[in-house]
Amino acid sequence: MFLGAMFPGGLIGVTLLIGRLAAAAVLVFALGGPALESPWPALPLLFLAAALTAGLLTRFAAAACAVLVMFGAAKADGTLSAVLALNALHIVGLVLTGGGAYSLDARLFGRRVIRLDD
Repeated sequence: MFLGAMFPGGLIGVTLLIGRLAAAAVLVFALGGPALESPWPALPLLFLAAALTAGLLTRFAAAACAVLVMFGAAKADGTLSAVLALNALHIVGLVLTGGGAYSLDARLFGRRVIRLDD
């Protein structure tokens, strides 16, 4: 009995790639605005965004990103707060699904299939 692949490909993999790009963009543009003026405070944000974009340790990077976006939502006011909180939900989806077939995780750890034989 086939249960599923750890790193889905096809259109689902492309969708996960787009989701990773969107999460990295939210992290850099919404939260990194003031931090990007000075290179040292921006460095961790840029490393996290690069890890998300490349799909390197996606679940851990997405979890860290979700926490940072929620802190940003708590600090923001009005509509920006709601938009950041909704984006954090999107990022939690990445934590649950992983990077997909078009990520470094898939290259490093391989595609795995779980089979239960009767």
